[in-house]
Amino acid sequence: QLKTPVGRGRAFLRYCLVHRQLAESLQLCLLDPESLCEWYYARSPFLSPKRRAEILGSLYELDCVTFHLAL
Repeated sequence: QLKTPVGRGRAFLRYCLVHRQLAESLQLCLLDPESLCEWYYARSPFLSPKRRAEILGSLYELDCVTFHLAL
């Protein structure tokens, strides 16, 4: 069903929101600083520990929201 990378990405985001796993999933992706440097430019907020903490904090607040999205 999901034929494009954008479609798979959207499905992943919907799944994470419905199951309240978006912040945790992103946090796991951000654990390896060497990989982050390969994928993101130096000015990316994901490379700044302060900005990364702010982003993750905001995403963890989404855990309180109930999403009913068609998967």
